[in-house]
Amino acid sequence: MAESTVFEVSLKELNRFYLMRHHLLSKVEKDKLEKLVRDICGLHSQFPTTPSLSLWNRIESFQKNLLEEALYIKKSLVRVWCMRGTLHIIPSRELPVYHHAVKRMWFEHHGRYMRGPDWPPLDIRKGTIYPKILETLKEGPLTRTELSTKVSAMLEPSLQRYERLFSAWGGILKEMCYLGLIAYAESNAKTRFARLDHWLPHVSLEQVTEKEAQTKLLQKYLNGYGPASVQDFAYWSGITISESRKVFEETKQALEEIRVEGVKNQLWLLKDDFNKLKEIDVDEKPSVRLLPKFDPLLLGHKDKSRILKSEHSKQVFRPAGDVAATVLAGGYIKGTWNYKKTKNKLTVNVSPFEKLEKEDLTKIHREAEALGDFMEVGQVKLSVTY
Repeated sequence: MAESTVFEVSLKELNRFYLMRHHLLSKVEKDKLEKLVRDICGLHSQFPTTPSLSLWNRIESFQKNLLEEALYIKKSLVRVWCMRGTLHIIPSRELPVYHHAVKRMWFEHHGRYMRGPDWPPLDIRKGTIYPKILETLKEGPLTRTELSTKVSAMLEPSLQRYERLFSAWGGILKEMCYLGLIAYAESNAKTRFARLDHWLPHVSLEQVTEKEAQTKLLQKYLNGYGPASVQDFAYWSGITISESRKVFEETKQALEEIRVEGVKNQLWLLKDDFNKLKEIDVDEKPSVRLLPKFDPLLLGHKDKSRILKSEHSKQVFRPAGDVAATVLAGGYIKGTWNYKKTKNKLTVNVSPFEKLEKEDLTKIHREAEALGDFMEVGQVKLSVTY
């Protein structure tokens, strides 16, 4: 990219700016739910409790029914597979951008496991199985089991042997989602799927080209996660490094390079956000937050030095792709936590990486009590284990 004067910021300034962008310095009002989801480029939704807890940490007096309403009544949000081959909840009107930006990456990279002998060829899936699924869904949203039963009965014996077609890991439904044919629909305690053209009839996926979509996605990403590097964007989006670099190059006129002490990679910020970074207040002490597993804050950058010390990385990012629930204190990830809920009691177990200040422990206790209110239990027990 072109040579220019590079603005320098401290790691602390980078940290505070990032927390501000993720609405973790101060919470927003309930009527800003859709805007919040847009600001942080979606809610990670692989783990069932993550979306509501991510919102609880960012929205004042958040209640679970607000998310359900946005997803299944107002339909201002939609749950689909997108970045990195994982489930996200994103704004419905922005679906065309997310869809075209990452669709090809699924078929060329993330979806390569769908090959023989365990899967029928792609032309058979497109020509025979997709149409039967879409025909079946004309009657309305159905569960994975209902779809499997109905569609399998319509297939020839040679295709019925593919037991993984309707796999809970995604299977053919995941593939059809990447093609813009289906989406997650009404929940009612059981996951259902619907034809996208029936569920969101006013959303046209053909509003943007792939190139336009990737440019827009980068701009959205930098608005929520910038300053960030090419490597960070590739890590977050699932778009290859080489293609991510091209998108940055094509967007360079709208970007400002930022240098941070201790960070090796070039970091870029939208020029429109430059003044906001310069004005960030590093003296403001962030609140304590009990972030859920797979919270978006943890998944936005390959280099996580702005929020997490490298020596603690393996305690957060665990084997088999697991990402722990974390304690955010003083602006940084200071430990992990888990909970056990019964009808009338919530037990919160906190495991700090190192000894916490008394003030932070008091705030953690307060957050645990608030979590108990959110989960509607009468008693909360907090244990801290070093």
